[in-house]
Amino acid sequence: MKKLAAALLALAAGLGFIALRQAGHFGGVPTAPAFVVAGPPVVSVRDTLHARETLSQLFERRNVHGVDWGAVEQAVRNFDPARVRAGMVFTFRQRHGEDEPLAVMARVSNESRLHLDRTGAVWAARIENIPWRIEQVRATGVITSNLYEAMDAAVGDDVLPVAARRDLVWGLSDVYQWAVDFAREVQEGDRFEVLAERLVSSEGEVRFGRVLAARLDLGGRAQYAFRFDDGDRPEFFDQTAHSMKRDYLRSPVEFKRISSRFSRRRYQPILHVFRAHQGTDFAAAIGTPVRAVSDGTVKFAGRDAGYGNLIALQHKNGVETRYAHLLGFADAVHSGVRVQQGQTIGYVGSSGLSTGPHLHYEVRVAGQAVDPRRSLGVGTGAPIASPRRAAFEAERQHLMQLLEPGAVPASPHAD
Repeated sequence: MKKLAAALLALAAGLGFIALRQAGHFGGVPTAPAFVVAGPPVVSVRDTLHARETLSQLFERRNVHGVDWGAVEQAVRNFDPARVRAGMVFTFRQRHGEDEPLAVMARVSNESRLHLDRTGAVWAARIENIPWRIEQVRATGVITSNLYEAMDAAVGDDVLPVAARRDLVWGLSDVYQWAVDFAREVQEGDRFEVLAERLVSSEGEVRFGRVLAARLDLGGRAQYAFRFDDGDRPEFFDQTAHSMKRDYLRSPVEFKRISSRFSRRRYQPILHVFRAHQGTDFAAAIGTPVRAVSDGTVKFAGRDAGYGNLIALQHKNGVETRYAHLLGFADAVHSGVRVQQGQTIGYVGSSGLSTGPHLHYEVRVAGQAVDPRRSLGVGTGAPIASPRRAAFEAERQHLMQLLEPGAVPASPHAD
């Protein structure tokens, strides 16, 4: 019995020693706990919708079968499978060794991501909302060449990426589109200040939001603009509480570069003669939308000799605007039709006596061609309604402090 007891004590001691070594004592190496493999690893593969490829063809290529696209369209607002553009990236998740993915993901908008999850042979759609926070940014700079380069110099990549800076320039142009033609009226030495919003996603993406306030110093004259949201009517007003909107836009194209300004005589490169050039040429890519500069009625839409495809609009007070060398006309634009300011009426082309794609724009008053820069003027917009005036003034002062911190507030009645 004594020998048996001794043997048992020795065994227990040996087992305890082994346990201590496994735990890391006495120089031993710890032993990892056992685990159970749940299944084959899941891998993710990214693929892109190719040009002239349908969504169904992409999914067939990735061995995704049985998706009810009608149900997906109903489950995801503003998502039309038939209108997905080439270049959209899809992520397919599948287990190693299996033919069909178990999930598909795609970013369908800035704010949402589409998820398709497979259970057996059934695919279910759901949407993931991507939150964005709003931050304010302020930029100020001097124009030495053009507004794009000035904005690039004023705003770093850490504040807004290149695409967002471009959108900021376009947003600024939209605010002043009734008062300033950025292609012709912005000169070297002019200054700008802008207060805007940038949006930052939970995934670190940055994009442009909207302009809140701005100041342009053109030719030494300051022009302010302040955003004022009153219910569902967001609008911009100047420092005198007048709307930035005017009767006429300063340009018939949104993205433009002037190739020729108004002059009394110009060499006509096709006819090889000098003749009056009764308008302004806007160099733009073929197919660029052309917009009506003001409300009016289509007086003529058709072919007219050297003008090529021409649209003539009749406006109030005997003003007529002409848009020539067009590629074609927008749907339903024909003689007698009413059009609204900013409405697309045609597309830049090179018809008629034209050496390359551009828009020839004319303004006539009482039948006489005039310089559109001088004939239509800028003037002032309608004053803000009296019941909204106090709220606007409070908002204007708030935005001014953010736009020009430390500056003396501008008088609301300053010119």
